[in-house]
Amino acid sequence: MLQNANIKNKKLFLRVDFNVPMKQGAVGDNNRIKSVLPTIKYLVGEKAKIIIGTHCGRPEGKVSKDTSIVPIAKELQRLLNLKVTMAPGVVGDNVKKIADSLQSGGILVLENLRWDKREEENDTVFAQELASLADVYVNDAFAVSHRANASVEAITHYLPSYAGFLLQSEIENLSKVRKPRHPFVLIIGGTKVEDKANMLDKLAPMANKVLIGGEVANTFLKAEGMDISKSLYSGNMIALCQKMFQKYGKRIVLPSDYVTENVDNGFKIVDIGSETIKEFVTQIAKAKTVFWNGNLGYSESANSREGTMAIAKAMNETDATTIIAGGNTVGVVKEEGLDKNISFISTGGGAALEFLAGEKLPGIEALK
Repeated sequence: MLQNANIKNKKLFLRVDFNVPMKQGAVGDNNRIKSVLPTIKYLVGEKAKIIIGTHCGRPEGKVSKDTSIVPIAKELQRLLNLKVTMAPGVVGDNVKKIADSLQSGGILVLENLRWDKREEENDTVFAQELASLADVYVNDAFAVSHRANASVEAITHYLPSYAGFLLQSEIENLSKVRKPRHPFVLIIGGTKVEDKANMLDKLAPMANKVLIGGEVANTFLKAEGMDISKSLYSGNMIALCQKMFQKYGKRIVLPSDYVTENVDNGFKIVDIGSETIKEFVTQIAKAKTVFWNGNLGYSESANSREGTMAIAKAMNETDATTIIAGGNTVGVVKEEGLDKNISFISTGGGAALEFLAGEKLPGIEALK
């Protein structure tokens, strides 16, 4: 536990996930930064010398102004109201000199870790270079803990390693879904059945009801022989959906009606309909645990956001343990101010799904 670590006056490498959306050279959504503030403030209070590493975007080993961490460091400084120093690069002599000169409670932010291609290769030499900057390592980047990257996995072989408060909270709260209080309602939407299949297979046997919307529902409807016209679906997942119906059919609740848009020679499903909303809200009201991943319609459009909004409102009104994961879903819920009474909102998309599927996440396993 980080709380038990001796970090006073020690240099500490803190891996975070500040992969935030940018708008005109500034941070567009600072929620991921804010989620790590309790850990950073604790480290400052403990007089640690903090070296923060993160990635942003997909630079694929190339330096680019568009993926620079400079705007993120400025936003962090604003939120903390403390001086934050921006490193001139990721590693190297100049970066090490600045790290070595940090005062207790000081904060240094490295440039984009993925500017160095060795990060995503889990390269041990790069991990050693990062480790040479510090005395202790802390992982508070749950959202990338399913990736065996140098700053997530390999670095732990060279430094005493701990979980930050956000990572601890993610594990504690997502574990409530793996051992839910019943009735347990699972709500799945969004796209790509293939990304959610393992999680569905793990949680569906525990669930009292599995409510399905979004493009995922289109694939299930197609598998049932329903006419979805020009609606998007995962063709390679039809057989798997049919198998899931055979195994969990009594628990699965598909849309009984939906909102459509006319397109050439047909229609496209864009949201769940009013009767489906009523059914989903009724099931949420009965539940003691609700887990939700994936929007139930094309929530980018105001005309097809009603289903997602209705579910968010229902989750705010229940006394059940309510947990949401998935960037797009979390974004809509926060944007609409419907996050106030949600028990826990995960910062992880893929990481949360893999954790709930019972898979071993490299970043978490490394800390053991």
